[in-house]
Amino acid sequence: MSDFGIDVPGFTVHPDDVIGTERHPDIMRSSGCCQGPSGTDGLNLVCVGCASEVGTRQADCYTDNQVILEPRGVCLSFADD
Repeated sequence: MSDFGIDVPGFTVHPDDVIGTERHPDIMRSSGCCQGPSGTDGLNLVCVGCASEVGTRQADCYTDNQVILEPRGVCLSFADD
Protein backbone atom coordinates (compact mmCIF):
# COMPACT_ATOMS: atom_id res chain seq x y z
CA MET A 1 0.00 0.00 0.00
CA SER A 2 1.24 3.48 -0.77
CA ASP A 3 1.95 6.05 1.92
CA PHE A 4 -1.26 7.85 1.00
CA GLY A 5 -3.48 4.74 0.79
CA ILE A 6 -6.51 4.03 2.89
CA ASP A 7 -6.11 0.86 4.97
CA VAL A 8 -9.14 -1.41 4.67
CA PRO A 9 -9.04 -4.91 6.22
CA GLY A 10 -9.58 -7.84 3.86
CA PHE A 11 -8.06 -9.69 0.93
CA THR A 12 -6.34 -7.35 -1.54
CA VAL A 13 -6.52 -8.27 -5.24
CA HIS A 14 -6.11 -6.56 -8.60
CA PRO A 15 -9.42 -5.21 -9.98
CA ASP A 16 -9.07 -7.35 -13.14
CA ASP A 17 -9.11 -10.47 -10.94
CA VAL A 18 -12.54 -9.73 -9.47
CA ILE A 19 -15.53 -11.18 -11.30
CA GLY A 20 -19.25 -11.19 -10.59
CA THR A 21 -19.40 -7.75 -8.99
CA GLU A 22 -20.83 -4.35 -9.82
CA ARG A 23 -20.88 -0.89 -8.28
CA HIS A 24 -22.91 -0.43 -5.11
CA PRO A 25 -26.33 1.12 -5.87
CA ASP A 26 -25.62 3.87 -3.31
CA ILE A 27 -23.50 6.26 -5.42
CA MET A 28 -22.21 7.93 -2.26
CA ARG A 29 -20.15 4.77 -1.63
CA SER A 30 -18.14 5.48 -4.78
CA SER A 31 -17.01 9.02 -4.09
CA GLY A 32 -13.50 10.01 -5.05
CA CYS A 33 -11.36 12.83 -6.30
CA CYS A 34 -10.18 12.29 -9.87
CA GLN A 35 -9.91 8.80 -11.29
CA GLY A 36 -12.29 6.60 -9.35
CA PRO A 37 -13.58 5.64 -5.93
CA SER A 38 -11.36 6.32 -2.95
CA GLY A 39 -12.73 3.48 -0.84
CA THR A 40 -13.24 5.74 2.16
CA ASP A 41 -17.05 5.49 2.18
CA GLY A 42 -17.45 1.80 2.92
CA LEU A 43 -17.98 -1.25 0.77
CA ASN A 44 -18.66 -0.13 -2.79
CA LEU A 45 -18.92 -3.43 -4.69
CA VAL A 46 -21.84 -5.84 -4.57
CA CYS A 47 -22.37 -9.36 -5.87
CA VAL A 48 -24.19 -9.40 -9.22
CA GLY A 49 -26.13 -12.51 -8.20
CA CYS A 50 -27.36 -11.65 -4.71
CA ALA A 51 -26.51 -7.94 -4.19
CA SER A 52 -24.49 -8.65 -1.03
CA GLU A 53 -21.74 -6.17 -0.23
CA VAL A 54 -18.49 -7.95 -1.09
CA GLY A 55 -15.65 -5.47 -1.41
CA THR A 56 -14.12 -2.03 -1.64
CA ARG A 57 -12.64 -0.72 -4.89
CA GLN A 58 -9.90 1.89 -4.55
CA ALA A 59 -8.83 3.63 -7.74
CA ASP A 60 -8.44 7.29 -6.92
CA CYS A 61 -5.35 9.40 -7.58
CA TYR A 62 -4.17 9.07 -3.96
CA THR A 63 -4.93 5.37 -3.47
CA ASP A 64 -3.62 2.17 -5.02
CA ASN A 65 -5.65 0.62 -7.85
CA GLN A 66 -6.99 -2.40 -5.96
CA VAL A 67 -10.01 -4.21 -4.60
CA ILE A 68 -10.19 -5.26 -0.97
CA LEU A 69 -12.59 -8.18 -0.62
CA GLU A 70 -14.66 -8.46 2.54
CA PRO A 71 -13.65 -11.79 4.18
CA ARG A 72 -17.20 -12.49 5.39
CA GLY A 73 -18.73 -11.65 2.01
CA VAL A 74 -16.72 -13.74 -0.45
CA CYS A 75 -15.53 -17.23 -1.17
CA LEU A 76 -12.03 -17.22 -2.58
CA SER A 77 -11.26 -19.57 -5.44
CA PHE A 78 -8.19 -19.86 -7.59
CA ALA A 79 -7.77 -20.97 -11.20
CA ASP A 80 -4.65 -21.74 -13.17
CA ASP A 81 -4.29 -19.48 -16.19
